[in-house]
Parts: sequence; C-alpha cells; structure tokens
Amino acid sequence: MPSNWDRVIGQSRIKETMRSAIAGGRLAHAYLLWGNAGVGKDALAIECARVLLCANGGTEACGTCSSCRKMESLQHPNLKLIYPLPGSDAKKASSDEDDQPDTEVIDEIRRQTAEKAKDPYFHIDIPKAKFIRIPSIRDIRKQSSMSGAETGKRIFIIFDADAMNDEAANALLKVLEEPLDGVLFLLVTSRKETMKQTIISRCQLMQCAMLTDAEIVAALMERQQLPERDAAMIARLANGSYTRAVELLGTDIAQYRADVVSFMRSILGPSQIKIMEEQEEYLTGNKRDRAEQLLSMILVWFRDTVVMREGARRHILNADQEGDLERFTARFGTKDLEACMDVVERSLELLRRNVYLPLVMLSLTVQLRRILHAK
Repeated sequence: MPSNWDRVIGQSRIKETMRSAIAGGRLAHAYLLWGNAGVGKDALAIECARVLLCANGGTEACGTCSSCRKMESLQHPNLKLIYPLPGSDAKKASSDEDDQPDTEVIDEIRRQTAEKAKDPYFHIDIPKAKFIRIPSIRDIRKQSSMSGAETGKRIFIIFDADAMNDEAANALLKVLEEPLDGVLFLLVTSRKETMKQTIISRCQLMQCAMLTDAEIVAALMERQQLPERDAAMIARLANGSYTRAVELLGTDIAQYRADVVSFMRSILGPSQIKIMEEQEEYLTGNKRDRAEQLLSMILVWFRDTVVMREGARRHILNADQEGDLERFTARFGTKDLEACMDVVERSLELLRRNVYLPLVMLSLTVQLRRILHAK
C-alpha cells in the first residue's frame, strides 16, 4: 500500500526527518519549510498534518479513519489553513464579524481549498489578496488556546508566510514565544529572506531542495500521463519546480523551440545589425519570463548537439528538429559546445538575479559568437 508521503515529489531527506521526529516524539512546536516555488513545501506541510491527525498514530496516515477522510478535503476541525486574504488592516477592528469576507470571496476560498485538497502543488491565490492579515493571526491566537474539536494535535499551516506585514508578524511572534502543548505551526515560504528574523529564529528550519529532472519526469508521467520524451523536455525547462513544469503544459513549447533555431541562426549570421532587428524583443525589451524560457531551450539545444556529436542521437530531446541539429553539429561540432552550455547557464543565473535583460542577452550573443566562430 503506497504511503501518503508519496504524494510529495522527491524531498526524501525532509520526509525522513519528519517521520523520524514523529516516531520519536521530537517534533518542534514550529517549523519553517522554505525553498523555491513549486518544490513541494505545501505538500510536505499537508502530509505532515495528515499523519499527525490520523487516529491510528504512527508515521504514516492510514487513509481510512475518520480523520483521514476529513483530511481528503482539508476540512479537519483541528487543521487551520492561513494564507493571504483581501481587505485592509487599517481599521484593526476589534470584532471578528467586521472582518468576515463577502460571499464571493468565501466561494472562491472554498473552490481553491478544494483544488488544494486534490493537488497539494496548487497555489491558493485569492484575488486581490496581498497580505496575511491581522484578523487571521488573531484567529490563530484564539484557536491555539482552545481545546480542539477532536482529540489530537491542533495544526496551523501558514502558506506564503512571507506575506505577513509587520503587525501580523508581531502578533504571530507572541504566539510562537509561548508555545502550547499539542499545537504545531507549519510555516511555508519561497521568500525566507523577507521574513522577520525574530519569526525565523523561533522555528526549526527545513530547506526544501530543487527537484531533479528525473523526479519531475516521473511525476509528469504518473500524474499528467505525459510521454517520457515530452516529460523530459518539460523537466529540463522547469528549473527544479514541479509547479513550473505543470504550467509549461499549457504553453506553446513548439514555438519556443522554433525561436531557438531562429535565435541561433541570427546570432551566427554575419550581420550584427540583423541580429538586433531579429532579436529586438530580447535585446531591447523587458520580456524577462520569455527570455528565461528561451535560454532554457537554448541550453537543451546545446545539450542535444553534444549528444549528437557523441553519436547518441536516439537520446536527443528535440527529436523533431534532428535535421537542424545535424546541420549545426556538422558545422560547429568541433567547437567547445560545453563552453556554450556554461555561457547559457551563467546567463540564466544572471537573469534570475534580475540583471538588466538587454545586457544579459547582448553578452550571451557576443560570447556564443566568439566561441562558435573561434579558429
């Protein structure tokens, strides 16, 4: 019988740490799960809660008890999910009734919670919500001091914990400073560096690693019924994020692949003016997301040229571009293609560090031309 932890892709180190802490009764009162978006932080928090709320105890959820059935919809009375909600803290109303969301927001919360229950990698994103508000933290303080509706732990999962403003963070800090028995806080963030150090210092930190291509490929094949070759292509572009991989399913990857061929032809041509004309959107614009996708595809392209040069063409990912790859390799196969890959990887890193896009792309063009036109 599969384990409920199998719902989390990869992250074997974190899963084992959690299971060991549960088995030994050594859970801290608060954890901060942090790492890049889409690597499974939310999923880990949910599965930890599922195990701790299971009536049978142990390090895995049984999946059949009353508590487990309630967790299937994330509607367990001892579980509270906190995330950004629309509204303002300006009035700091003393009555909870003054802070209740309207019917439309409530319906959207229900819909997205249901999506989260089906897919823990789904990101709850309520329209017009920017911050975790003080009323949400006030509710935590009230509920954490009350007896649970059922026996067992009371668990609070705070998604996007970095979205707390100063007032909300200070309110939560008071709760964390006076931990109560049987209450567990699981904070999740992709932006740990923006959180208050006082909050971080009162949590046990658990850094979630980027997913490997192999882990993403396996997940896409199993969960999205994707053929292995297509899954491998998307995994290469997902940068260690399963969420990003799923988002790519709805994009025109074929067009990006065609753009790579166009880009390579233009930067290797004799006219630098023509380069500027054909690649204007990248060299002079602000298409950062599109540029990042293009660079990821260029990295796959060079990877395929190395594979083809080594005579293993059956392993190329751009199988439908075999003719273009063959012509490119015939012309440039003696050049330092691995150095080209290094240049593209460095350019991707600069782009993700928010370096000026035209500068990154212009530098990439100059370096690739120098390597591929070297005597």
